[in-house]
Amino acid sequence: MSSSYFKNEEKLVDASNFLPWKAKLDITLEEHDILGYVEGEVAKLAENSNAAIKARYKKGEVKDTNIIVDSLGDHLITYVSNLKKSKELYATLIGMYQVNNLVQILALKNHLKDVKMNKGETIQAYFGSISKIKDQLSTFGEVVSDKELVLIMLGGLPSWENFITTISNKDKFPTFDELLGKCSEEEEVRMISRGRITKHKEGEPTPFAVQGKKKEGRRGMLKRTSSFLRLITPKDLEYQIIH
Repeated sequence: MSSSYFKNEEKLVDASNFLPWKAKLDITLEEHDILGYVEGEVAKLAENSNAAIKARYKKGEVKDTNIIVDSLGDHLITYVSNLKKSKELYATLIGMYQVNNLVQILALKNHLKDVKMNKGETIQAYFGSISKIKDQLSTFGEVVSDKELVLIMLGGLPSWENFITTISNKDKFPTFDELLGKCSEEEEVRMISRGRITKHKEGEPTPFAVQGKKKEGRRGMLKRTSSFLRLITPKDLEYQIIH
């Protein structure tokens, strides 16, 4: 009775799940002691061996091929159905998707390098776009260091020179998550200074930008009151007293 070596979610679909598929396939072949078949080592040993070894080789070759076929999505089985040897089958699949992965990795790395914070974009959204590319690279086995992410994020901030200088001059470089917190604080300060935020935490002093607006409002009210009083003449006062 034949059994399936791969669950549906583990089967090769396309380049997006190539790396986990290959890792699972290699482990499975190793567990059954037939990884050497796809690497061509066993075939060389079996060439000049006796009939018993050749028969054992043939049996292992069939099992090797069955495991590889079992690891494929239905659309790929049709594509490689003409390949009979496990080594040829394995090499075709690796060559087909490994090249595609290199192209995608290069494209993602270039995209990450060029990420900039757009006008009107929030820090949270900017942080999210960098994190998304980092996660996509990790699916291909590419790890982006925390320091590199911090440098990329700082490099994409528009007109934040003073903030960037302050962060760069610190003895300890922040982590990517720590930088998000610092950038969010800076973003709030900038929004307050532009009058986009007037709400502040209870117990905290009112930001200077908001205080200035309140003072300006009071001065305007006094000015308007003074102007109104200047319009009242002595005769008006006399009329109010008599009536």
